Amino acid sequence: MKSAVIAFLTCLLVLYVQGQSDTTSSCKCLNGYVGRINTKVIQGMPDIHHPSFVCLKTEIIITIADRKKCVNPASPLGKMILRNMSKQKKNEAVSMTTTTSQTNTQSSTSHHTTSTM
Repeated sequence: MKSAVIAFLTCLLVLYVQGQSDTTSSCKCLNGYVGRINTKVIQGMPDIHHPSFVCLKTEIIITIADRKKCVNPASPLGKMILRNMSKQKKNEAVSMTTTTSQTNTQSSTSHHTTSTM
């Protein structure tokens, strides 16, 4: 009797978990992607959502005339956006490294100067 109850409760738990995974999907690009678009009408920076446990796809969301639109990451526009964002992140990392090394050099120089006095 106990094993039948445990089996029944396990089945209910499995069904509950399967139902939850379908309803909690928070992918934002469920209604398809924009087709060809002039890049001059894109407003602001695109939002890039990388795959996660919530949504297994890469999603690129752009703003056009105060409306959010999805771009296919495999399309030429999507590849260009991903490439540009990658370059921007590399430039920011190099900038941060340069700033940090300049700060360290300045502090060691000022420390060296004060120690000679």
